[in-house]
Amino acid sequence: MNPRQRRGVLLMVVAAIGAVAVFASVFTYLRDQQERLGDFATVLRLTEDVDAYQPLGEGSVERVQVPRAYFDPEVFLADLSDVETPADQELVAASHLEAGVYLQHGMVQPQPTLTAGEREIAIMVDAETGVAGKVRRGSFVDIYGTFQPRDHGQACAVRVLTEVEVLDIGELRSKESEGGGMAGVVPVTFRLEPEAALRLAYAEDFSTKLRLALVSADGGGSPGDSEFCSKDFDDLVGVDTPDDGDMTNGRRMPHGG
Repeated sequence: MNPRQRRGVLLMVVAAIGAVAVFASVFTYLRDQQERLGDFATVLRLTEDVDAYQPLGEGSVERVQVPRAYFDPEVFLADLSDVETPADQELVAASHLEAGVYLQHGMVQPQPTLTAGEREIAIMVDAETGVAGKVRRGSFVDIYGTFQPRDHGQACAVRVLTEVEVLDIGELRSKESEGGGMAGVVPVTFRLEPEAALRLAYAEDFSTKLRLALVSADGGGSPGDSEFCSKDFDDLVGVDTPDDGDMTNGRRMPHGG
């Protein structure tokens, strides 16, 4: 073997050693990544846009394999059957969902149903004073409204409705406040009898602000008076006010609450 042939063989040996080293490095990297990511899990990915409260079935989703480390099975859906649904109800989107989103439990819900005589009505509630992250779907709440004095009446805080069930809570939205800034509001849906729905609609339009008060799961007990007005506050703190016969006209809201 001449010197040129020996150099060729040497280069081939060096190239082979380099290839083995590269393969070992890639294999080690992939193994480390596999150990870091852990096992893979199946999750549902939406294949089309679905509007809020529109049906969502098997034809709207696809199953994909994802690293379990980043997709908690307690959060993400692996199958639509994981959502508890009564036999006579279908699944709908809880809010507007875009194609490509990985479905989470809160994104899908059974279709709301109304019994005979009930009405479904939604109002916009301040995100901080009305919901504050504690009121959820299925919660029972009291609804309070504050009303400014009119026609020489009194300013009053009124319990508009007592122990009503929250049917659904929508996504946080931005709304221009009276001061010109932006405030966060949340659409909250209730299932009410017609008279109660009418009372709530009046309160939403004419009250200064609506608030939701979460009722204990053990029951609301005795709710007490249905309103508290400026004269009541003056009596509470011991402030003398002139006796005006018209003052009592402002103590009751026209809905009879």
